[in-house]
Amino acid sequence: MQPRRGGVRFMLLAALLCPGMATNVLAQHRAYNVPVSVPATEVPQREAERRQLFQQVLDNPADLEAGFAYAVLSTRLGDYEAAIATYERMLIERPGTPRLQLELAALYFRLGAYPRARQLFEKVQALPETPDAVQRRIRGYMAVIDGEQKREGGFSGRVSLGARVESNANGAPDRHAISLNGLDFELSPDSRAAGDASGQFGLQLRYRLPLSAQGDVFDTRLATASNRYRDLHGLDSDVAELQVGPEISLNRWGMRNGRVAIAALLGQTWLDDARYMHAAGLALGFRRPVGREAAIAANLDWRDERYTPAPAMASARGYSGDRYRASFTYSRQLDDDWQLLLSPGVERREAAVDANSHWEPRFNTAVNYRFPALLGSRSQPWLLAVSAQLARRRNDAPLRAVDRQASQRGNDLVLQAMQTIPLRRGTDLQ
Repeated sequence: MQPRRGGVRFMLLAALLCPGMATNVLAQHRAYNVPVSVPATEVPQREAERRQLFQQVLDNPADLEAGFAYAVLSTRLGDYEAAIATYERMLIERPGTPRLQLELAALYFRLGAYPRARQLFEKVQALPETPDAVQRRIRGYMAVIDGEQKREGGFSGRVSLGARVESNANGAPDRHAISLNGLDFELSPDSRAAGDASGQFGLQLRYRLPLSAQGDVFDTRLATASNRYRDLHGLDSDVAELQVGPEISLNRWGMRNGRVAIAALLGQTWLDDARYMHAAGLALGFRRPVGREAAIAANLDWRDERYTPAPAMASARGYSGDRYRASFTYSRQLDDDWQLLLSPGVERREAAVDANSHWEPRFNTAVNYRFPALLGSRSQPWLLAVSAQLARRRNDAPLRAVDRQASQRGNDLVLQAMQTIPLRRGTDLQ
């Protein structure tokens, strides 16, 4: 069910003004905010223990150990509102207690009440006696809160610079002769593999305009990339793509923190400073948490790609057609510092020339590790992401100039490591 944030204040007020009324409200509150984290067979026993602890709290409100035990068990049973009401009452009796503030902040964070969570986290963070391990945990929470606030609305951007050295930049055969349909042909030097170095520049801009109090936004994204070679200037390329569309919160239908995004796509590619391909399409995305530690996401997009090459590369027009991509992602937080991602997907291209049409299933996996900053004692944690992608492509029909019988096929294996270093709030170096 969707958490009722207003219900927390109501129960706290009832506990202060009318103890008898608070007893009935809390005792009857059995609708959990999130799924329980104990086996279903243990729920009746844990509920019995919770009722006993609740009675102890009623008999002796100053018993902090019973209050903590009741709040912790309520959290495990998914009853966040009961746990929050208990911590809030205990904070009134023991104001400024770091452990109470930390546990309460974590619960507000899980419910998505980020302003209140930030307020409590900052109080604990400001204490000089707060251990480094707790400071690191809080900085992780704060980074997520900052990211969520960016997602809700406002402007953000990303700039990337890179360099690359390739042994076969032009993707040509690395031998003097090739066999076409059983006949050997000598290749000219210009048609053979050539190495080169290149520099890359990327710019991503994003603006999110809030549309409603439920969390709906209108999302506008512009992504550009430029690639410049030292010698092979015919391979210089530029790409730009614009995506615009709404992102709808599913909270109103009881799917807590679930979101659906719909976007229109427009793109243009230039090769050697000449227009090479333009595209238009649609994208659909869905994501939602699964329990407390996992999330799922699904993405589907379609592009109508039209190639407009220079006369010297007229054969590229045969790639014109529709391209479809679908992917599913499962992510799981293994503990405070480790995260696992699994993402199968598939691409389908339907080109004007059958030999250029293909199916390409792929599988991605990634592990993210967050660790204490190597520079700066109060810096946010650093994040190391290691990923791998395996893809297998099979074309629909043979490329007859190469082989009249067998269709082309190929395998791709991509390994990547990325280190993220927070420089200050809202700015990272990768």
